[in-house]
Amino acid sequence: MKRYLITAAALLALALPVAASGKIVDLGAGDPFLPSSKCPNDPCLAAYEMTGYQEKAGDKERPYVIRRDGKVVAFTVKLGKLAKVQIDAFNSRIGSPAAVRLSIVRRGKKKSRRNDHRLLAQSEAFEIEDYLGSSPTFVLDPPLDVERGNIVALTVPTWAPVLAPVTDGSLWRSSRPKGRCTTTATKLAPDSAMERVGQLKTWGCNYRNERLLYTATFVPDNRKTKPAADPAAEASASSVGSVELR
Repeated sequence: MKRYLITAAALLALALPVAASGKIVDLGAGDPFLPSSKCPNDPCLAAYEMTGYQEKAGDKERPYVIRRDGKVVAFTVKLGKLAKVQIDAFNSRIGSPAAVRLSIVRRGKKKSRRNDHRLLAQSEAFEIEDYLGSSPTFVLDPPLDVERGNIVALTVPTWAPVLAPVTDGSLWRSSRPKGRCTTTATKLAPDSAMERVGQLKTWGCNYRNERLLYTATFVPDNRKTKPAADPAAEASASSVGSVELR
């Protein structure tokens, strides 16, 4: 697994050739801001073996839905700082190394298929143990193509402290099957993470009053423009100034 870190200035330099003058957007950022993990104190929450996204963040609905075709060029995770005994406990119970990867999913449109999600694209996996207690940014090479309506999700192949408890009614969705949402030792749901492009899963778990701590850097495609060709525009052409070449 490779690791890439990049500064904001370098990220901008990488993103601009991708979509020229497209406006860069950090999905999941803004208001409300990402809270902080409680780790190493209680409750120290970690996501494990799942793909998920925030459906509601405070009053903000569907913050990770793509509104316009473009590319996702990087993502950032806000990681809790764990004590060694906590890291050892997660590694022994779930597996190692702790890692994350970004996923692009499409949700079913029909009411009867709204819980069905298909994995359309995915980044490589990035190991995170060296960055616990910080907010590393991982550059995607190549960037992930996205279309309007796609959802940018976070996949955790093993485990990652990327959760924070909140009290604002926030809601995130998980790829675990219905009835296997609990995190008790007897109810672990292995192989719930989506890691095969084209894979279709029925997501059965929603978690309220928790935030997934990630943002994704999105660069929209440029909008094409061309002169108006309607009769009214042509009739008023005589009032338009002349053009000259110098």
